Amino acid sequence: MWRRADLVCLLLLATPALGQDPLPGSVRGGEKVAAIVQRVSQAQAGTKTLQARFEQKRTSRLLAEPSLSRGRFYFNAPDQVRWEYEPPQQMSVLLTGGVALTYRPAEKRAERIEVGRRQRKVFRFLGAAEPLDELRHCFAFTLRDRGDDSNYLLTLDPASHLVRKRVKRVEVEIDRVRFLPVAVVYTEADGDSTEYVFRDIVRNEPLPAGLFELDLPPDVHVVEVKLKSRDE
Repeated sequence: MWRRADLVCLLLLATPALGQDPLPGSVRGGEKVAAIVQRVSQAQAGTKTLQARFEQKRTSRLLAEPSLSRGRFYFNAPDQVRWEYEPPQQMSVLLTGGVALTYRPAEKRAERIEVGRRQRKVFRFLGAAEPLDELRHCFAFTLRDRGDDSNYLLTLDPASHLVRKRVKRVEVEIDRVRFLPVAVVYTEADGDSTEYVFRDIVRNEPLPAGLFELDLPPDVHVVEVKLKSRDE
């Protein structure tokens, strides 16, 4: 599960209070892509905390129809992320650095997952802890701009075999005024995908103490998982 919906985090969020000057009309091609990526990274750098409501749509070849879920999302710089899924799919997901802990109360089960260095870089990006421009080492960026008032659409295609084994594509919708992502679709190597939408966003406000800790009951079975690679 963590390889799917649990990976995508706060990178997508925008806030009405944040705005940047529009790009000059003369900027085109690769220069335009670089300018947009730079501005998104600057906006990320100014985000210290975030909390929001999210909606998630999971599409899989194993599901007769998409699976929908909702909950709350929390982020604390530099790399702490927590998802709280609402019933009937109640679940807590805590992501800190290269370790993810997924807890399902109904199953009395938790999974603790460690990832390698290169995989961690991708997951940190999906959790808002990795600036977008740092991912140019792992992905090829393609920009779609219809030229009207609609948002930019940025597609990230894996540039290495290691990343391609787990990620087929990441598609990001970027607000053309605030230069922060407002939607994301994460497609896995097998074609399954997860789409996220965030609402009621609160930026750079204090978060409750202890929010990024999970106190598991003693009867919870914890499974240790390691995502291995040659580039750890």
